[in-house]
Amino acid sequence: MKKKVHKLKGFVNNHFKLLAISSHENDYRLSWAINEELGSHFRKVDSIFISSKEKSPELEFTVFKSSADEDFIDKMNLISNRCSDGFLIREMKNIDFFIQIFRGDMDNQTKHIIATLKKIEIISAVFEVPSETMKISWNLPPE
Repeated sequence: MKKKVHKLKGFVNNHFKLLAISSHENDYRLSWAINEELGSHFRKVDSIFISSKEKSPELEFTVFKSSADEDFIDKMNLISNRCSDGFLIREMKNIDFFIQIFRGDMDNQTKHIIATLKKIEIISAVFEVPSETMKISWNLPPE
């Protein structure tokens, strides 16, 4: 029997905002700087492991989660886009890290977070990734 394949087209995951960060610092140093400036509480959690057809070992990407802050932010993830053998999101090779912002008043949160992150010296660039460019194939973790 022939295998049936269904492809989702035009699906955009709008339950979070995505910020792209360019920084040449290590992940733990960046999370510490963001915690200091933003007042967040990023803590390292289990990494994302991606198996690749081109590369034999699994690719490992670090993840830091920030728990809910009752006054401002619901939840955030700081995710590395690079590892020694590849990228989490290949279409954005010039980006070093991503921040996912979940729920809450995301538009106001996003503007405030971007403005605050721009003040951090070890961050060379930060911007919001437009939702229309997000693809379902991206390997971002769920909430």
